[in-house]
Amino acid sequence: MRNTAIPDVWTADVYSRLSKEDRRKDGLAKDESNSIKNQRDLLLDFVSHKPDIRVAHILADDGATGADFDRENFKAMIAHIESGEVNCVVVKDFSRLGRDHIETGKYIERYFTSKGVRFISVNDDYDSLRSDMSDGSNGLIIPFKNIINEAFLEDISNKTRSAIAIKRKNGEFVCNYAVYGYLKSPDKTLVPDDYAADVVRAIFEDKIRGCGEGQTAERLNAAGVLSPAEYKKSQGMKYYTPFAGHKQSVWTANAVKRILTNRVYTGALEQGKRTKASYRVKKVFYKPREAWSVHENDHEAIVSAEDFELVQTLMAKDTRTPPGAETLHLFSGFVICGNCGGSMIVKTTVKNSGKSYVNYICSTHKKYGTCKNNNVSGSAIERYTLASIQKQIAGLVSPPEIEDGCGIETLQGRKRLAVEGMIDKALQSIRDYRDYAVKAYEHFVDGVINETEYKMFKEGFRRQIEAAERNISGLRRDLEYIGDDVRSRSMIKHFKAHENLAALDRRAVASLIDSIIVYDSKHVEIRLRYLCDFDTPLEFTDRDCLVSALEGAVA
Repeated sequence: MRNTAIPDVWTADVYSRLSKEDRRKDGLAKDESNSIKNQRDLLLDFVSHKPDIRVAHILADDGATGADFDRENFKAMIAHIESGEVNCVVVKDFSRLGRDHIETGKYIERYFTSKGVRFISVNDDYDSLRSDMSDGSNGLIIPFKNIINEAFLEDISNKTRSAIAIKRKNGEFVCNYAVYGYLKSPDKTLVPDDYAADVVRAIFEDKIRGCGEGQTAERLNAAGVLSPAEYKKSQGMKYYTPFAGHKQSVWTANAVKRILTNRVYTGALEQGKRTKASYRVKKVFYKPREAWSVHENDHEAIVSAEDFELVQTLMAKDTRTPPGAETLHLFSGFVICGNCGGSMIVKTTVKNSGKSYVNYICSTHKKYGTCKNNNVSGSAIERYTLASIQKQIAGLVSPPEIEDGCGIETLQGRKRLAVEGMIDKALQSIRDYRDYAVKAYEHFVDGVINETEYKMFKEGFRRQIEAAERNISGLRRDLEYIGDDVRSRSMIKHFKAHENLAALDRRAVASLIDSIIVYDSKHVEIRLRYLCDFDTPLEFTDRDCLVSALEGAVA
């Protein structure tokens, strides 16, 4: 050690470390000599025979990896050095200080030397007071030992990764904590936590009936419902979450959103979503969905698959809750202008009598005044929608063979043909809209229509193409249900639940309707989430209004 003034008595920190990988399943050290107690006993026995060393602190990081130096008591030791409290560090061996050979070498070769700290590694028979890194043997042996220690860590890391990957592949739950709403059973499977599961169901129900995530979070906090992190702590778990923004976490819109988008509540086990490049790198990378480990029907569902998919659809819609209201308007997010493809927004008018009226106005008309579809009565839409839904439901639930649960194969065949026909029509409409967009551009270049008109037509065609693509995606998902007796019966059961529908509410609208296309106050098209009228399939879109508008502009 390079030190011009050698103290008569060194003040030392005795430091021990045991990683989780060094433990057996029962919590004891795999190598008993590495247990925190035995390390401490070894080090205290060593310094008891060194009259020139006085122990200031006995420090230990139990369950801390040697891959980095972000350890509570290691940092405390560094603080003691920086404050001048200690000038000596004693460890069992180099690996207890750390297993990253570069960083460990920096501490041994540079940091301790620059601070005038005497470093002792008992089992390695290394004492910086009588050793010098300029000595050829130390200059080779110490770095070599650190490399061996790091190689051991890398080997453990690779073996751990492989073991976890195999467990995931076999459908075992490998996370330390169960997601909110579930408990981790002794056989490492997920079972519903009755209390938390009820909260999860209430969160999904809130979303379906029109509440925003922020409103649900406020309601839960006001009711005194503990957030997921606080609930786990209340159950005696030593739980940490990177999402906590305060000392005591509360429900937030993001916390509610994480629950609403987690498929685990449908009984599906999805693991392996994130990874690290290596044990050296702390940065987490998200893997593509196809690389996840997914096991369907792994555990008891808290939320039905139908409600989960419904919520995903609702979250994709651009909706806002009116000021002072607790829920969305009945059709918020569902009404679309058939002329320009823009969303139609709610406008509430209060008459002198105090009675309020709800109208839907085209957002394009409100912003730019370029669309003529500017005012449609909400009550008229409600009456037309209810009548259409009742007619479609009657077409599905009335036939005796379906009510009795028979004729499923016939139902499947008719549905497949109808859905495939709708997909073909949607694909054709996409091709047509692309042709119309090209023609609109040609008319703009030729001076037949002005720039404002061209932009309106272009935006309208774009929205119609996107709507058709979304519909195709939904129909292709529907095809997955066809051929599956259980799912076919589930669909019938879903519609039969609304058999006696006499009035619309948000759940019925969200469950049954994909979109409501308004061309004018007398021409409204209802697109259902499921096809019910198998003999006369609903048209995907009516292009006449938009196309005729373009042709009228040309004329």
